[in-house]
Amino acid sequence: MVSFKNKVVVITGASSGIGKAIAIEFAKKNATVILAARRVQKLQELQTYISSFNENCIYVKTDVTKENEVINLFNETEKLYGRIDILINNAGRGLKSEIINISFDDWLSVIHTNLTSVFLCTRESLKRMIKKKIKGHIITISSIAGLYGTPKYAAYCASKHGVTGFQRSLKWEVLKHGIKVSTIHPGRVDTEFFDIYKNRPSRSQMLSPKDIAIYITAIASRFLPKIIGIRILNMFKRIYYFIRYTLK
Repeated sequence: MVSFKNKVVVITGASSGIGKAIAIEFAKKNATVILAARRVQKLQELQTYISSFNENCIYVKTDVTKENEVINLFNETEKLYGRIDILINNAGRGLKSEIINISFDDWLSVIHTNLTSVFLCTRESLKRMIKKKIKGHIITISSIAGLYGTPKYAAYCASKHGVTGFQRSLKWEVLKHGIKVSTIHPGRVDTEFFDIYKNRPSRSQMLSPKDIAIYITAIASRFLPKIIGIRILNMFKRIYYFIRYTLK
């Protein structure tokens, strides 16, 4: 089994969904896990669960759209553990609305949550990685919406396209420091993201958060055969889910 012992992993949006699943997978593989999100009760519950098998887990209440709270997150991590090896930019917010109905506040909320947070967390982690000559890894959960446009998702697509451009530039900028940059563009995943929908998508159209989490830990391991294997496995899972939940 791949081990991340002595690796410090910061995960944003860790209170539920993909972030929660990622935190559990890294903790199972012996990483030191820093949970960041706004919902303290959910963070406490997750920390309690993880601490039952991995004592190296803390949470830091963080609104990733606020610069002072992001700086505090990384200061606290560095103070306690002295380093940051892996950052998982996972925090995000969805919005389904025609452009004419999007309020300015909603627009700013989506852009700040999905894009500005990636900038802030990446900047703060890089400062520390570069200073200590750590060949770290920045992994960002974008979306298939960062590659394509679709009606009623203009704000969301704009934010995720921004993430894609940011990550592509970042990759070349930090190459000289030996820092790896990875971006994933998942399709639909069975999370709270779809709770606002009147008609929630069928399970046949989605992977589980754990499917994504296993893929993320494979990427972080930098072991290409495992990455390719899980990509193929997830493709077959989508086919399986489609058959199981649609062709009844």
